[in-house]
Amino acid sequence: MRPRDHLILGAGASAAIYHTLGLNTVFFWVASFMIDIDHYMNFVYHNGLKDLSFRGMFDYYDVLNKLSHLPEFLDIEVFHSGEFIFLLYLVSYWSDSSVLRAVMWGFIFHIALDWISLARDGILFKRANFIAEYFIRKKGLMKTGLNPADVYNEALRVTGNTRH
Repeated sequence: MRPRDHLILGAGASAAIYHTLGLNTVFFWVASFMIDIDHYMNFVYHNGLKDLSFRGMFDYYDVLNKLSHLPEFLDIEVFHSGEFIFLLYLVSYWSDSSVLRAVMWGFIFHIALDWISLARDGILFKRANFIAEYFIRKKGLMKTGLNPADVYNEALRVTGNTRH
């Protein structure tokens, strides 16, 4: 799903739940699209810090989206992972922070929208939902001769961001 769509749908959801969260709705809304900063982190990591531009990231993900139906495609986004959400839940619970709870619910809202979008595109299971799941699935792909890194390297090559 495009950032613009997350921004708009997050704003709509925020307006709908304002009576419940009050001013913390702002944190819900910001979290509902800022969670995607992990996409930027992945882009910068994969290109070896060679390109730090947002334009480069969007070009890279446009190519990755076109390659997402390949059998070796496998994605993980750390802030979208179950482990991260659970950690955020624990910290919000232990600190009794309504702000962190609003952020957590904004993240969950965003992830639910992503699942709908991925299902619509027929690639729901191309994103691992847990970090541990990613490594297990990657190992399985590697055993069959498929390397998820090849897809990312191809996206870098097409966008002119080769790692080396």
